[in-house]
Parts: sequence; structure tokens; C-alpha cells
Amino acid sequence: MKLNKKLIGLLCLLPFFAGCSDFLDVQNDSEISTNIWNSEQSAQLYVNNIYVKTLPEFGGDYVYGTARPTACSDEIGGNLNTLLEGTMGFGAVGTFSADNYAVIRYINIAFDEMKGSSMSASARNNIEGQLYFFRAYQHWKIVLSHGGVPYMKDVVGYTTDEELKNAKRDKTSDCIRYIKEDLEMAMEMLPAKWSDAQWGLMTRSAAAAMLGRILVYYASPQFTPDQGTQTARDRWKDAYDANKRAMDICAQDGFKLLDCTTAVTTQWPANTDINKIFFESGYANTEALMITVYDGSKKYHGYENSVRPGGQTGNTTSRPSNMPSLPLVMAFPNADGTQYTKAANNLYYWENRDPRFYSTIVYNGCYFPYKGNSSYRQWTYTNGDPSGNATTSTGYYCRKMLNGTLEDFTKTNTNWIEIRYAEVLLNMAEAALETGDEATMYDCLGQLRQRAGIPVGDYHYGLKDPARTFSNLELLMNERFIEMAFEGKRFYDLRRRNMFANDLGENTKMINGEKKVTWAIKYQLKLGQNANTFAGIREGLSMTEVTSYMRASQGTATDVAAVINYQCVTTEDELRNTTTGNYNFFDVTDGILTRSPGILQTMGWSYDTDKGCFNPFE
Repeated sequence: MKLNKKLIGLLCLLPFFAGCSDFLDVQNDSEISTNIWNSEQSAQLYVNNIYVKTLPEFGGDYVYGTARPTACSDEIGGNLNTLLEGTMGFGAVGTFSADNYAVIRYINIAFDEMKGSSMSASARNNIEGQLYFFRAYQHWKIVLSHGGVPYMKDVVGYTTDEELKNAKRDKTSDCIRYIKEDLEMAMEMLPAKWSDAQWGLMTRSAAAAMLGRILVYYASPQFTPDQGTQTARDRWKDAYDANKRAMDICAQDGFKLLDCTTAVTTQWPANTDINKIFFESGYANTEALMITVYDGSKKYHGYENSVRPGGQTGNTTSRPSNMPSLPLVMAFPNADGTQYTKAANNLYYWENRDPRFYSTIVYNGCYFPYKGNSSYRQWTYTNGDPSGNATTSTGYYCRKMLNGTLEDFTKTNTNWIEIRYAEVLLNMAEAALETGDEATMYDCLGQLRQRAGIPVGDYHYGLKDPARTFSNLELLMNERFIEMAFEGKRFYDLRRRNMFANDLGENTKMINGEKKVTWAIKYQLKLGQNANTFAGIREGLSMTEVTSYMRASQGTATDVAAVINYQCVTTEDELRNTTTGNYNFFDVTDGILTRSPGILQTMGWSYDTDKGCFNPFE
């Protein structure tokens, strides 16, 4: 069926994004006026729809089903999902889909139409730069889930079904090369910034940061299992160069860490609050590089309502999401940046911690104000939480990205920041460590800790403390854990570093075999204390006084508690001998394989060797 590209008009843009029925589906599209490609304003309307279909929603793209990345990580406690149980079977992950390829197809349609455009050179660059960015990003999302896939640079307009059926998966290495080429073009074409009214459109800094992220992932053990080879060294050098360039471009264009300084008060114990990053809109937010913008009226989400305790939302029947795990609470360093090493059931865990701790964790007795109750304190001890039957199962609630000034928790307008400058520094630090540039690693991590409010001290923000037991790699991954908690990055860090199946170091053991019920603390009044008496005085007590009334016990793993068993093999030889599933590279659904026989199943997922021979490591 030939592609029909004559015109009906601009009103046909929205119908473009109706669901497609086939992989690389070929349809007789509504005709588009060639006139829209002669105007940057009308062409931008077309591109805006690509933003809608491509940018992640708040919380990040689903890993599978309705499971967000945070639910698949060690950031939260609670019940296991099938991915963490190791029971997730064939066809659960739909990233390799007709819908995702439909967006790529419309990007390529735009490239074709722009060939005859009479726009000025700068206007063409603005439009095509965004198209290059999104073609790379859309393919990367699929590669991240499945390994190599067909990288589509042309409109699918086949005259016979045979070409469609014989579409082949490109090697993972080729996909990365094409992604890099597209992002290089995006960096060349995109502006440093847009007008204030166009904040949220992609910039060259966003493209540079995205390439830096992708090349760090590609150099990591998930994609490059033998880290001792020249191939691995070359990939880490590419990642180093890309992130160095991203830092330079960001500096030139005014992107940097946002100042999060705040006043220390009775209610707020730290001199910074990194949640300021998520509430600042426009170019005043110097840290936000890739954003999904919410206005609170036409576009909003329910994050606040889903995360806040029932004592604030009124939902006293179902537990909120994102209840912080004990591993996350323990991960934050001390206030001077030195490694936190106290016992899990230490009652004074909240004292003198990294200021980011207070921006992330809601703990027993802390102030947790919201609109209409500026002096609200959250209680998590047994029988003290006003959340009814929906009390936290870990002993903690989440504060990350929660805005205390909102009046309607069901219509949250907090923007989702998919990439911020802090991640550029973390990516640079990791690539620097892997290429032997320890000084740059310490410099990047030091910038983050300085912004967090940790003093430089004698040991460079605690990073060079001779008493620390973390290796440099453990230190780095721990810094990513706390800096980007609940931002949808931790699951992919665990996956690409094979931290589910392998120890990262002496202090950071593999997660498989853990039971989430041990990632909890139970706070109770000391024996002999009267609950009613304490309830009558607790609001006027200092945190030190509150703690003196408490006792704590860590959660215990019973025989029936589910054990984390993320299914993965980490080498090519192991993958060749596996047919029951490998979550580091997900399978392709039967629907795709049936419609497009040229697509091979991912190695490790099929008993049919003829269909299960695509090697994602190539």
C-alpha cells in the first residue's frame, strides 16, 4: 500500500496519533497540507504532538503494565511485583510496539515533508533538531528494553507486504551508532534556549545530556558484560567525551545546579531543600534540561494524592505509593558527608544527616506541613499514625517532589524532569571513574554535595574520608541512589550494573535473595508509656524528646515472605543457554513476531532456536 501524503489540512494532525494495528503499520494516512511545512509555527504544532506521545508521564515510563520504575527498585518497601519475584513471563513488556513505531513513523513523515519546505535555515533547524532528538529518544526507549531493534530512518511506505514482513532487527551496536548520529544532528540544530513561552522544548543541552546518559548505559555491564576488554574501555571513553561535552554546552547555555538554599527553622532542620528544583518553572530553573510540563488545569497528575499519607489526603483505606525503604534511609551520609554506618534500628537516625535526607524522607515526628495545616507533624509509630488502615509499611513516607502549597492533591502541577543537570554530573563522574580520572569524579560529586549543603570539611565533602568502607564505585552508585531517589532512575541503574544478580562491592550486596519485609522499621512507644498521655503532649515535643519515648525493631523475614528474584543472566554464554526469560533484555511479543516474521526473538526467551537467536550484546 503506497503512502498517500497529499493534503487535507492542519486539523488532521491530532488523528495521526490514533493507535496502529500492526508493527511498522502501513496505513493510508490523512493527507497533510504542504503549506504547514512552510511555517515554523504550524510545523511546531505537528511536533508538539510528538512531544505528547513521546515524553514520559510523571513518574517515568512504565517498565511493564502499570509498574513504574520506582516500583521495580529498592527505593520502596511493600509487596513485590512479578518482575521482582521473577515470575513475569512472555509478552509482559510492550515497549517494542506498533504504537511506539507509529510515533517514529510520523517523525520520519515530517522529515520527508521538510525537504520541500521554504522555511528559513534557522526555522528548519528548530523543527528538524527536535525531530532528530525524538527519533533518537524513541528508538532508545525500545533498545533499553529489548536491545537492538529496526532503526527506522525512512517512512514505511512499502508497495508489498513482503518488505514489511522482512523487517530486521539492527544490531544493538548499530542502533547506538544511529542514535548517536541523530543526537549529534540535534545538538547541531537545536537552539541554546527558546523563548520563555516555549520553555520545555528541547535544547542542544538536552540532546547532549541525553547522549551522555545513553553512552553511560551502553558502556555499563548490562550492554558490555566483559568490562576488561578494549571494547569496554572504548565505550567508557565515548561516554566520558560525551558527558564532558554536555557539561561544556550546559555551561555555555546557562544550565547548572539550582541554588536550593533555605532557612533553618523549627520545622526545617537543613540549610537546603532540593525539592525546590521541581517547583521552579521556566528558565529560572537552571537545572531542568528535559521536562514534561504540567499546568495544573489542562494537564495535571495525581502524584501528591497517591504519595501523601491518609492523614492528609483522607484516604485511610489504601496505602500510598513510594514508601521509602530502609536501604534508602540508610544510604544518606552524615551531615559532614561521611558514610552513615549506624545500626538499622538506631532511634536517632534522623540527626545530622545529609540535607537531602530531609527533602526525601518523612519520618516519625517530623514536620510535614501542607496547605491548610502549616504545623502538621507526621507520626509513624504504632497506633500513632492518623492514616487509619493505610499506614506506612516501612516506617517512612516520601517527601520527594511534594509541594506543601498545593490546595488540590488530585490535580498536581509539578513538572516531571526527565533529565536535570545533576544527572549530567553523575554521568560524568561515572565515566571519569571508569576511565581512571578520579579527580573529575570527585569534582562532580563534590559539586552535588556542596549544593546539597554539606560542608567541604577536611575530606572534600566527606567523599575522601579515609574511614569510609565504600569503594569508589559503591560511593558513586550510592550518590546516584540518594540524589535521584524517586526520579525513575534507580531501577535502570540496578539493571545496567547487574546489581540484582551481582555484588557491587563488599558493602553493596546483590538484591536477589532479599526480602522486602526486612526493609522496614517498626516504631513503638517504650514499654510502660501510656499512648493517650503521649498523644496529648507529642505536638509540643522536640524531635529529641519524641525519640526518647520510642523503641524500634527491624522488620523480620518470615518463611512466606517473597524473595526478590529478578531473572537475568549477565554474560553472552549464559544467555545462549537460557530459554526461560532474561529481564536485562525483554522478549518481543508474539503479536509482533506473527505479523513480522523477519523479527527474531531475543535470545534467552524462546525454545524455538530459529526465532530466539537475536543476540542483544552484538
